[in-house]
Amino acid sequence: MNISIKQQVVTENYEPVNTTARKILGYIIFTAVLLILSVLVQNDLVAGSTQEHNVYVTQNTLQKIVWREDIYDPSIKGTVNVIKLDDSYFANITGPEKAVLGYLASTIGNECYADGKQNVKCKILSALNIGYQCSEESKSFLKSWFRDDAVIVSQIENCKPTLPSTIEKTFEEVQISSSNNIIKVELVGLKLNIKENSASKWSETLSFKVDGDKVTMTERTKKQK
Repeated sequence: MNISIKQQVVTENYEPVNTTARKILGYIIFTAVLLILSVLVQNDLVAGSTQEHNVYVTQNTLQKIVWREDIYDPSIKGTVNVIKLDDSYFANITGPEKAVLGYLASTIGNECYADGKQNVKCKILSALNIGYQCSEESKSFLKSWFRDDAVIVSQIENCKPTLPSTIEKTFEEVQISSSNNIIKVELVGLKLNIKENSASKWSETLSFKVDGDKVTMTERTKKQK
């Protein structure tokens, strides 16, 4: 099985040909390196891809809304591992949950790529419809919800796009529940180190308190797997 995190090259008509060529070459090199890492995470990803994923948030039960799956990509004539979303959940997401997931997707990679010269488009943020990663639109939305949480507001203010590089951090799985004004999230992250040809995972458990149109984080624990 081959794993790659797809990047999309978006160019404008007036860009020089050599600039476009460099972007295409960068995509080819990045994809080729990620394919090398596929063997390192094959067993876990295959096991996870056989589970059912059509689930929805109901009361205090954790439900899976983000996961990874292998799909065939004819452009490279091979299998790539991509992030999959529960579209029904995202179509009916509540404001507080949207803020929580938007915050996480602003700090962890989720198939992000350069869309033009300054914008960075990401899969989860696009599903949430809150704009480009680290854009003023996105930061304004998140700061409005987390306005009483100084730590998160600071992180949002200093947001840096999570474009793929030598070290790539991304989601492997996200589960969420909401009950009695408490949102709980359990996520598994995947860290790919291209330079060292290694892959590792971590897990996090987070809790958020909802107070009307405000959200604050009350707990966050992280463990290496």
